[in-house]
Amino acid sequence: MDQGVAAFVAGIAGMVGALGGAVAGGVAAVRGARIGAEKTAAATRQAVHDQAAAEHGHWLREQRRDAFAAFITATQAVTDASKAVTSMQHDQLIAFNESIQGLIKISSLITLIGPEEAINAAGRVIGAAERFRQRMWEESRITDHRSQESSDASDRTDEAADGYTEMVQRFIAVAQGVLAR
Repeated sequence: MDQGVAAFVAGIAGMVGALGGAVAGGVAAVRGARIGAEKTAAATRQAVHDQAAAEHGHWLREQRRDAFAAFITATQAVTDASKAVTSMQHDQLIAFNESIQGLIKISSLITLIGPEEAINAAGRVIGAAERFRQRMWEESRITDHRSQESSDASDRTDEAADGYTEMVQRFIAVAQGVLAR
């Protein structure tokens, strides 16, 4: 074989090797770019998901805070209305009833946004308020305020008031726990 042919064959072999290397390098680069793009897209999707979850959690915490604050304000309105019942007059009792109705309406916000432990705690407050209302009305129907019956009714009303106050305090503790999470 003469030197010209050998150089030609070596040139062809070098060119084939270079093209093969270039093709292999190109395929590896494309594959690497595709994998990198897929990982970047997955990381971006996860970041968007995480951000949406964080924003939703923040929004929900704000909604719960507002609902809990409104409920606690309504519980205070019930307490204030009960203290205004000084002579068991009908208009005083009606104002007390209306404060409890307001409390019940506000509790619907908590029912919507939860969580379950806050819904249950609000329900216990409503139950205690209803018992308080019932005892107050029972006491108001007694005509002889010096009788033992009147004294017993007053004691039951006081017990119901204490039960209401206790349920409100429990609700506040639950609300604080929910908002702290």
